[in-house]
Amino acid sequence: MKLNTLEKLYLCLRDGQPEIIVPEETRIGAEKSIRRMLDISAQLGL
Repeated sequence: MKLNTLEKLYLCLRDGQPEIIVPEETRIGAEKSIRRMLDISAQLGL
């Protein structure tokens, strides 16, 4: 995270680069985790 800067974030959002490609099974597992975190925060009213 130390290597991330506002300029790099801006360029990434502007240009859509660098593109990160992950295996589908990894993406599905990550999505499940994120959805659980969002569901919990919604239940808590955060």
